[in-house]
Amino acid sequence: MNAIALTQSKFTSFPAGASITFHRLAWETGRRSFSMNAGPDLHYHILVSDATALHTHEFAEFFLVITGKIKHIINGECQLLDAGTLVFIRPTDVHGFEQREGSACELVNVSFKLEFLRDLSNYLGNDFFLRRYTGPVTSPIFKLSLSETDELATQLIRMNVLQHTAEDLARLKIKVLVADIFTRFFLDDKSTGAGRAYPEWFEQLIIEMEKQENLYGGLECMKELAPRTQAHLCKCFRLYLDKTPTEFINELRIKRAAKQIVETDDKILAIALDLGFTSLSRFHQLFKKYYGTSPGKYRLMSRQNDIPI
Repeated sequence: MNAIALTQSKFTSFPAGASITFHRLAWETGRRSFSMNAGPDLHYHILVSDATALHTHEFAEFFLVITGKIKHIINGECQLLDAGTLVFIRPTDVHGFEQREGSACELVNVSFKLEFLRDLSNYLGNDFFLRRYTGPVTSPIFKLSLSETDELATQLIRMNVLQHTAEDLARLKIKVLVADIFTRFFLDDKSTGAGRAYPEWFEQLIIEMEKQENLYGGLECMKELAPRTQAHLCKCFRLYLDKTPTEFINELRIKRAAKQIVETDDKILAIALDLGFTSLSRFHQLFKKYYGTSPGKYRLMSRQNDIPI
């Protein structure tokens, strides 16, 4: 069975620019796994296996654990979540859920168009919050107090009703909500590089290096594309991203490899070679460093279950 890649058209529509859904996950033995719609955007999932399907998607999302406990498997790492945990997911992430201590779990999920974040970045005139959101290998998580959890959950419940009764108003309020959440959690001036906007040449270099042919070319290609000396380039990477150019390239390559391992049946060797790795052992070493397991086991994990949440 192939891993699941969720798209807006296949998984959800965004008439109000976002989709707010509520889920209850519980595990039972002696029956088949199934999902049931209990009302508009309210879903109950009964699971037999210990985990949901690993999946990726084209849209951005965040979710809030309202009650219970659960394990969140994200890019090969395990996050132990309980009530009040807010988790942000990027389109490149590969994730799913596992049972934790026999506990059922209730969560609210907000999926939204990437245009929301681009519009917010343009409005602020600074994309620092966007870099903090997309930069880490593991998805960012934050812990809310009980009162903050109740307040946000209540906001989302009201927004959920509104998206079915007043679509235009819901679209406006959802944009305000997303802007509030992202600026609240990702504009911390104590973080590395806060307040520093990329120089235009550096931002363009980052965009160019995400192209397959440049990623394959690696560091040599980067040096050719950069209109600066290697010493200046290294200084900028340390200043703006807190990593070396080589670390940046390796991280991009490994994240791209993980996505292809889950979404395709291509041989792992072919994936590694297509991304510019000349040593399979080095590829395995880096993959395990970032995702905590081998590429083969990572693919196997992604195909053991069939309910994406």
